[in-house]
Amino acid sequence: MTELTIEAIRENPWNGVTLPLPQFPTELLLEVACRAAEYCAASEYHLMEAARRGSYIPNWFNTDEICPDVHEESEERWLRAEVRLDEIGTVYERNYGELR
Repeated sequence: MTELTIEAIRENPWNGVTLPLPQFPTELLLEVACRAAEYCAASEYHLMEAARRGSYIPNWFNTDEICPDVHEESEERWLRAEVRLDEIGTVYERNYGELR
């Protein structure tokens, strides 16, 4: 699996959440990955709340089949981004001090 790079984050912010960190990430990579994970978490939280209000229905949702509640996909993605934020913060703090 490809390690996380700044270029990968520029291609798709979700790469900041899903791709593994390199063994020795630079300070800049961690800062950019943190911003990408913040964006992903905030976006999915917003979609989760919109789905709960009924103002967002993903195109995959089919009421004819047994599906999870419509908000659950966004909730899972939001939680994954939050976990990644914690991971990035831990690595940053260990190597560079407090994350700005």
